Parts: sequence; structure tokens; C-alpha cells
Amino acid sequence: MPRDLRRTVQRYLLHPGEQKSIAPVLGVTLLALALAPMLAAFRWGGVFAIALIGGSAYMALVRTGAHGVFRRVAETVVVLGTLAAVVTPVLSEQRTDDIFRLVSNALFVVLLLITPMVVLIRLLLRPKITLDTVAGALAAYLQIGLFFGALYQLVAQLSSTPFFAGDPKVTGFDYFYFSFITITTTGYGDFTPATTVGQTMAVMEAVLGQMFLVTVVALVVSNLGQSVPRHRRIHGEPDGDPDDDVDGDPDGGTAPH
Repeated sequence: MPRDLRRTVQRYLLHPGEQKSIAPVLGVTLLALALAPMLAAFRWGGVFAIALIGGSAYMALVRTGAHGVFRRVAETVVVLGTLAAVVTPVLSEQRTDDIFRLVSNALFVVLLLITPMVVLIRLLLRPKITLDTVAGALAAYLQIGLFFGALYQLVAQLSSTPFFAGDPKVTGFDYFYFSFITITTTGYGDFTPATTVGQTMAVMEAVLGQMFLVTVVALVVSNLGQSVPRHRRIHGEPDGDPDDDVDGDPDGGTAPH
């Protein structure tokens, strides 16, 4: 990454000295995906599912060293999303919670959009590709799937037309289920977008998911253990540039003080 861009990222987005291993983010995200379908069967299961999914995104921001403003926003979104999940069963027969749910879902979509981008930027700052880099790339891939699942749910809430053909009875988890069978191009066919907007988003997710796998994940895995080429070397700058090491964790470099 060019030196000027690295400095901008450090100033406005990430604190290099606070960056930690991203592997736990992958673990928590997988745990959320594994527990969500089981929790969906219970009345209050959605509360824990939302908390787990939001918690995985918040953990990603914390462990990538995101600036405090991003963390505070993430905390607010997770709290609002969890409260919305609590309020929904209580006010299921009323419409007073509609605006609250809409706002919390919209913020949740923004959070899940920012998270994979921050993780990828964090990976670009690393001087060496390690197993933790692979875990970070996979975590970003899963977070993209979560983002589209939340986006589908938000679009369904905003539209007067059923999101899925046949207007099946769906739960919040069904949108995430549809997202992951789309991003992996599995396509069972049990859920099909009924609108042009939904079909367009599904196509975008499928294409983006495959491009991510064959580019980012494939490059990271194939270059495991290799050092990342430096911008200063491309321009023939001498070794020992104090700006060269921008990562503050054990797998490569020490953050500048």
C-alpha cells in the first residue's frame, strides 16, 4: 500500500498499535452462523442471534484497531439491533415498533458493510501473509454474506411486495440462509427473489462472492508465508524506511510511535 495512503488510513481509520489477531473474529462469525438456525426456532432466539452477528462485527472493528468513533457506532448498532429483536415479539401485534426496527436494521446493514472493508484494509497493511491473514480473509468473506442477508431483510421491510416468490412465511434467519446459498452459488431453489431489486442484489452477491474467493482468498492462500511487496521498493527507495512497518502485532512489524 502506498505510504501516503497508509498514513491516511492510520490517521482516520485504524490505530496500528491496537491491531490484533483476526482469527477470533472468524471463530465468532462461524459460531453465529452455526447457532442462528437453532436459535430461530425459539421465541427469543432472534435476540441472541442478532447479538452474536453484531458481536462478530464489533469484534472485527476492535481487533483491527478501528478508531474509537467506529467502535462507538458499532456498540450503538448492536444495542439497537438487540433491542429491536427484544421489542418485536412483545409488540408483534402492533405497528409502533416498525420505525424502530427499520432504523436499527438500516444501521445494522451499514455496520456489516463497513466491517469487511475495515478487515481487508487491515490485511493490506500487513508486511507478511500469515495464517491469521487467511483467517482474516475468510472472516471478511463471511461478513459479506452477513451484510447481504441484512440488506435483503431491510429491502423486504421497506417494500410492500413480498421479497420471495410465493410469499412464504420467513424468519430473520431465512434471509441470511438465502444470502449464503447465493454467495456460494449453491442455489437450492427453495427461496427465489420475487422482485427485480431482489434478483439484482442476488446476482451482485453471487458475482462478488466468487470474485472474492478467486482473487483475495486465492492470492492470500497461494502466497502464505510471503512478504508483501512494498511501495518503497517499487520506487527504489532505500531500506529502513520507518514507515514501512505499520502493523502492531507479532506476525509482522512494529507500529511506529
